[in-house]
Amino acid sequence: KINQKEVELRFLGNELQEVFKTRNERTMFVQADPELLYKDVVEVIDVAKGAGVDKIGLMTEQISAGK
Repeated sequence: KINQKEVELRFLGNELQEVFKTRNERTMFVQADPELLYKDVVEVIDVAKGAGVDKIGLMTEQISAGK
């Protein structure tokens, strides 16, 4: 999801380019399902970097819960 919008991986790069084209700061946070394979998270990060995202933060369950 990007801002609560479902996005297929094949469209992720284009969607991210649209989101960040008018922003000076290109920072993205990734919150992955705990059941997701590590390689899938890495693929999302690779696509984001290719779309021009400069900084990527990974959110853990503890961060999400405010701990």
